[in-house]
Amino acid sequence: MDLDGFLTGLTRLTADDLMAVAHAIDTAHATVADEVEAWEDMMCVDGVLRRSGRSRLAARAAHDAVQAVRLAVGNADATVKLDDTVVVRVAREAALFARALVAGEGADRAVAHLMPEWGRIKTAA
Repeated sequence: MDLDGFLTGLTRLTADDLMAVAHAIDTAHATVADEVEAWEDMMCVDGVLRRSGRSRLAARAAHDAVQAVRLAVGNADATVKLDDTVVVRVAREAALFARALVAGEGADRAVAHLMPEWGRIKTAA
């Protein structure tokens, strides 16, 4: 998945998609071991970005991902109430995944670990 495709897919998520992504995130962070692995992924991405000089690009990508989630929420069916915690979880994880995509080579493990949470992006595209 490339960054542009990811951002476009984010904007097309429905309320049900957003809730499904939040559930996938919760499932991926269910245990202490999951949290440690998530922390290791974040540190890996940070290291690759620092070494490659792409930190600013990654910050912009993270911002764009959060804005895309906000747009999806704004376009979501008004009859479905999205809890703020769902939106925050999805936006934070979208920002992390966008940073990992910018990091590219060297962050492959982190991208692979985060990818399953974003299965709905492919169906929304």
